[in-house]
Amino acid sequence: MAVGEPNVSQPNESHSDGTVAPTEQVHGGRIMLAVGIGLICWWLGHYLPFPSPSDLPVGQEPIGPAACRLLFCVGLTTSSWLLAAMPIAAASLIPLALLPMLGVRSTADLTTGYGHPILWLFGGGFVLAQAVARCGLHRRMALKIVSALGPYPRRLVLGFCLSATIASMWISNTAVALLLLPIGSVLVRRTAELGELSPKLQSNFGAAIMCGIAFGATIGGMGSPIGTAPNALFFTSYEPLVDAGAKPVSFLLWLLAFAPFSILLSFLASQVIARMALWLPKKRFERGDELLAEARSLPRWSTAEKRTAMLFGSAVLLWMTRGNLQLGEDSVIYGWAHYLVPSGERDRFLADGSVAVLIAILAFLIPSGTSERPKQRLCDWETARQMPFDLLLLLGAGIAMAQAFGPTGLSAAFGELLRPMIGSMHPVLLILTIIIAVSLLSEIASNTAVATLALPIVREGAIAANMDPLVLMMPVVIGASCSFMLPISTPPNTIVFASRQIRFGQMARAGVGLNLLSALVLLPVLWFWALPLLGVDMNALIQGSK
Repeated sequence: MAVGEPNVSQPNESHSDGTVAPTEQVHGGRIMLAVGIGLICWWLGHYLPFPSPSDLPVGQEPIGPAACRLLFCVGLTTSSWLLAAMPIAAASLIPLALLPMLGVRSTADLTTGYGHPILWLFGGGFVLAQAVARCGLHRRMALKIVSALGPYPRRLVLGFCLSATIASMWISNTAVALLLLPIGSVLVRRTAELGELSPKLQSNFGAAIMCGIAFGATIGGMGSPIGTAPNALFFTSYEPLVDAGAKPVSFLLWLLAFAPFSILLSFLASQVIARMALWLPKKRFERGDELLAEARSLPRWSTAEKRTAMLFGSAVLLWMTRGNLQLGEDSVIYGWAHYLVPSGERDRFLADGSVAVLIAILAFLIPSGTSERPKQRLCDWETARQMPFDLLLLLGAGIAMAQAFGPTGLSAAFGELLRPMIGSMHPVLLILTIIIAVSLLSEIASNTAVATLALPIVREGAIAANMDPLVLMMPVVIGASCSFMLPISTPPNTIVFASRQIRFGQMARAGVGLNLLSALVLLPVLWFWALPLLGVDMNALIQGSK
């Protein structure tokens, strides 16, 4: 570099180890394009069905203008992310700066999104992941996976995808992504050292492994009632109907209905990733025997690896057993948090984020046990400070914008768009429309927020149309998790994006295909398998649509 030349890396510059350098450039043209997209969103918002001023209580201001200004901010922020118009951290702070100035939300309300408990889960989980990487445990686990599956790029993507899916049925999908990330990262770096793949294919392989982890974790969350937050919200919303005489949905019934779908979709997702979106060669790594030899020649577990593995296992156990497990209508296995929270509070009073922070503190305190450096701990602040704070801001921005959907009336307006469809469309077309609409909305708003807002709307709409509420509630709760395109779509997407192994474009390319595939697979699964299994009278449903 010549003296005086600015030290600006090229956007998404690939390093020799297969990682992707973050862009820090500012593009004026892209910023103007993002502003233009935001203005288009603002203009389109005026056509949403907001309540007329005459229908509002006396003294209440019209809600449409604030919602349109929110749409401008959502369009500007998400476009800045997608176009890489500015650094991710800067784009993520746009809602915090603009929404109060536009009169949409107060600064105090917005900061609850930027300090959401799930961010503490990420922070603590990143510390644990760095402790795993520091002692080399992730390398041992990665080589074991290669040994079990063989050194084939496509098989490895399938292996990570299925592993994440099965694990996230029982553990939070966020926790699964945090635990698998360091394992996948070291595998990508090790295959890059083999030097067999071209730079483009190596970039594809790194992105494919990351997508396998993120998408597999999200897909697995659909398979059990405890897999992801929207599933729990379904039971909360469906509970009044059960009290009124509706058939309950038990833990086992949910597993039978959706666990096979999760496994099938996970397999198909790995094929879409490795064969289409991020094409990888079918052939075996020619120097794959080196990886197998490394796996066979691994030394005995070090003290640091054993202690980190115990901490790792403790985190998994605490996450798995924290919440209550609903086995049936009157059968509940209480989690350990139930006995610690104040009387009358639910188990979410003590969230997974607190567990992650506790594990992180222990990682700072527990000695690594190495004789060379007896005072060394499993993790220190110099290591922990490398966590991607810009990605934490990105997720906080997504949560803050999603939390503004309800108070501004934007969610109610989107709900009004659905109401006329319920009584006028064939159930199959209606279910497909809901799946696609909810999955697209979940790309820019958290799936938890979408499920929170949409479930009551479709429940009441179905009741008004004399339709079994499960017919519309199930597409909402499962469709809310079928969002894969953006880093803010789901927590696992945000986590793997932090690895710098994947670019926005790569994630969007793989995610858009999987969005379409999940809708096409979910529709027949619901119609022919899940809904009948859950007790929906399909003959009555068909007759009612005529």
